[in-house]
Amino acid sequence: MKLSVSVLMLLTLGAVGEVVENFTKVVDCGKFFLNGEPPEFKIGTQIGTASQGRYVPICQRYKNKYHYATLYDTAEKIPVYSAYRYERTPDCTGKRPVLTWMIEPQLENNNNGGEMILQKQMKINRQAYNSEYEDSRYDKGHLFPFCHTNSDEAAESTFTLTNAAPQRCDFNKMWYSKVEYRVRKNLTDCLNASKRAYVVTGVVPSKEKQTLKKGSTVNVPSHFWTAYCCCDNNSKCKFGAYIMHKEADEPTNYEDEELIDFHKDLDELYKPMTMKVFNEKYITGEKRRRIQ
Repeated sequence: MKLSVSVLMLLTLGAVGEVVENFTKVVDCGKFFLNGEPPEFKIGTQIGTASQGRYVPICQRYKNKYHYATLYDTAEKIPVYSAYRYERTPDCTGKRPVLTWMIEPQLENNNNGGEMILQKQMKINRQAYNSEYEDSRYDKGHLFPFCHTNSDEAAESTFTLTNAAPQRCDFNKMWYSKVEYRVRKNLTDCLNASKRAYVVTGVVPSKEKQTLKKGSTVNVPSHFWTAYCCCDNNSKCKFGAYIMHKEADEPTNYEDEELIDFHKDLDELYKPMTMKVFNEKYITGEKRRRIQ
């Protein structure tokens, strides 16, 4: 028997505001997903921590506005994925803001406020914190990246540790130049054609339970992945995606591949879990040869 995370959340969480029962119950949060449908992340019932609220949906709110959605893994202390509408057309030429990374207060206590806050304002146990990254070999890798935002507030909202996972410095640079830049270029063309663009970026926890450093509980992912689609007014969408291993020099490119093949590769990485990022009925195109 398998239950989707959205169903599990209905059974286990009673929170309102930032940490939610179901992404689609918050109108301004459901808009970050293709046709309002969050990814289908399923787990086997043998993973008991899930029934205790391990995977938590967060509608990321900053300055009283929702900017994106994150499914967060409180056991590995990294996101499963972050999902957002791509709405930026100018080149990313602005200066990266220098900000103190924030946390999600409702992960610690459902009665806390729904706005992301600075870590020093409370004690945390269910999410990563800044000092775990200090003196480690890893950067905080954005899932919703600064250069994919369309406003100063949206850019600032990405600086929460619930939207970050460890990346080596060299991997961080390669992920930016070989994935984030290419996605931004393709989706800028999409917006210029008056179409809609959706992105989901996620990570696969390392099965060997590699952590940031001795004493840390933050999992260093084995893979980063991102999937996007460009949709016309009839909700017919062109799909593209990348998967990159933490030690790789190049990502696997799925822009000339069917969505079903991308899903198969994700399922193999997440086993015994399964991940379906987009509903295949919305994606146009026929099977083509994968470009490595």
